[in-house]
Amino acid sequence: MTAAQLKSFEDLHEYTQSLASKRPEDDPRVKKLQLAKQATWLFLLTCTFLFYYLLDKMGEALAIL
Repeated sequence: MTAAQLKSFEDLHEYTQSLASKRPEDDPRVKKLQLAKQATWLFLLTCTFLFYYLLDKMGEALAIL
């Protein structure tokens, strides 16, 4: 609806009710973004673990020298 279509209080009330009934979680774009967010966090967590693991192994190798 545009501002031109909201000519009365009842139109405005119907518009706000329709907005209140919508659930953003059901939008496919939101689901894709949530999946991308989870994948990004999982990737960052994995990279962080590998970085610290390799850093620890390098420290052990240098300690042997």
